[in-house]
Amino acid sequence: MRLKKWIGLGVIALFSFILVSGSALSAGLEVNWNSYQPGMKKIADEDKKGFILFYTDRCAYCKMMDQKTFSDDAVITFLNQNFVPIRVDAEEQRDVAKKYGVNKFPNTWFIAEDQSGIGKRPGFIPPELLLEMLRYIDSDSFRNMSFQNFMNNEQ
Repeated sequence: MRLKKWIGLGVIALFSFILVSGSALSAGLEVNWNSYQPGMKKIADEDKKGFILFYTDRCAYCKMMDQKTFSDDAVITFLNQNFVPIRVDAEEQRDVAKKYGVNKFPNTWFIAEDQSGIGKRPGFIPPELLLEMLRYIDSDSFRNMSFQNFMNNEQ
């Protein structure tokens, strides 16, 4: 009887270790945010597309996007590998927000390798949708089809 009890405790300890280890590993992933000027330079230097997030500290949807969207492992990985992620505090960098005509938050911009604008989307974006948007932009599908057609072809 004691042997079964020890085996049971061992199994519980093993599962606990796996759960804690898995959480620690995913907790280590984060978006490699750049500030505006260095990020724009990196877009040109690395010939990569850019992703600009305009936010404010007082914005509830910005905080929700941080908690839900930018904590998603798939979003983090795809964004870091295929884009130059740039984060702009619109209250601190009003000149940059003004340059892009941003006055609602969060506000997401997709930037081409030549630093021209590809597209923008204001408001909260759930992780699944943002991942599809990133794939659409990264694949250059925006050049010859609508996002809706891209989504229909993906399914």
